[in-house]
Amino acid sequence: MRGRVVVAVAACALALPASSHEGKGHGHASGVVKERMELMEDIGRRMKAINMRIRDKQKLGAIKDDARAIAVSAAHIAHLFPPGSTQSPTEARAAIWQNFPDFERKAKALEAESAKLAEVNTADFVALSGQVRAVSQTCTNCHETYRLKQ
Repeated sequence: MRGRVVVAVAACALALPASSHEGKGHGHASGVVKERMELMEDIGRRMKAINMRIRDKQKLGAIKDDARAIAVSAAHIAHLFPPGSTQSPTEARAAIWQNFPDFERKAKALEAESAKLAEVNTADFVALSGQVRAVSQTCTNCHETYRLKQ
């Protein structure tokens, strides 16, 4: 019995840091800021999963579903940055609203590149990994200009 209690306490202790990290910084967010933070977090999780599949060369077929989901999310990015939505804890730089057409182009590029990724033949690892790099680069291009450093 004591062994089970120790295991249960240890499991709870391990789960606490993971659950408290979920949505870090989102606790005080509300409205459109919270929506966009959650959308971006989902895109990030999907990109991480895609990159792990490429690295491990496993479950490559699952990349298509994540890529489609990213493309759908990317289509909504610009709408989630209405003027004046700068309240804390946003990670958005003011440059977004100062150069919104460029920001929109970058969001459209993510949509296009992730849609292309969804169409790549997963049996062609070179093409697949190349398109994953293209999607990752679109994220980086936008974050360098429009996201506050963490």
